[in-house]
Amino acid sequence: MIEEAVKTFIKVAERGSLSKAAEELFLSSTAVMKQINGLEREIGTALFTRSNRGMALTEAGRSLLRDARFLQEQAAGAAARARAAAEGTRRTVRVGNSLLNPCKRLLDLWNESAADGAPCDCKLQIVPFKDTVEELDEVYHSIGRKFDVMIGSCDIAGYSEMFRVLNLGAYRLCIGVPRGHRLAGKERLTLSDLEGERLVLLKRGMSGVIDAVRRKLQAEYPRIRLEDSPRYYDIGVFNRCEETGELLLTLDAWKDVHPALKTVPVDLDYVVPYGILSPLRPNEAVRAFLSVIENHLR
Repeated sequence: MIEEAVKTFIKVAERGSLSKAAEELFLSSTAVMKQINGLEREIGTALFTRSNRGMALTEAGRSLLRDARFLQEQAAGAAARARAAAEGTRRTVRVGNSLLNPCKRLLDLWNESAADGAPCDCKLQIVPFKDTVEELDEVYHSIGRKFDVMIGSCDIAGYSEMFRVLNLGAYRLCIGVPRGHRLAGKERLTLSDLEGERLVLLKRGMSGVIDAVRRKLQAEYPRIRLEDSPRYYDIGVFNRCEETGELLLTLDAWKDVHPALKTVPVDLDYVVPYGILSPLRPNEAVRAFLSVIENHLR
């Protein structure tokens, strides 16, 4: 059945491995492979390239993954709207949540505003998402589909064309240091401490703040070897630094993301603004929700 095969395809694409997908789906690797092969025959093209490093999407596979995720989100949204209609007039605001973009700050603000007696007939539904480069790219371009609001950085290149921002403050830059590294014992780092080290940071063009940091380091500290991350940080970037001994330009908000990396303040006078990200054209429930938060912050 093509519907089941598409679900299996999404899982293989996310995990990059037949065996890992099979484990999560409670199927054998052979059964997963048969579904993928059958789906490729049905569509008439290869969706993956196979190698001893795993399964990598072809261009056709990436296209199918985008469309399949969109259809899943539409179906989930339709189900949520049906449930909301059955519950009556109380409106639901879907809140995105992930390891690198946790929703705790937003929930705290909501609970504080409720304690202040702010009237609103909205209720919140937490919607988890994964911090993979592929999913984050889709998330930022489609806020309002899978969920309505999330906490995130508002220093993302081109953000004004993707979502609105209600600014809440700023994150401070820090250095993620592997626990066994020579700098792990320090409570604060100077930029001179980083000389001779490899420092992973967001690739050029993704963040105005990080681009400014890059220019400063290249001009004043050429002995710091700068290494590009993928398009966005995901947990794989943290794993990479722990495994290779590289340092990571990170945020104070991520101090608990990876237990093998110690988050150490650094002498950099830069901050990354963050806030509540919402759709460019929010619905009535989201507008009411944001209005309550804005009034609470005044």
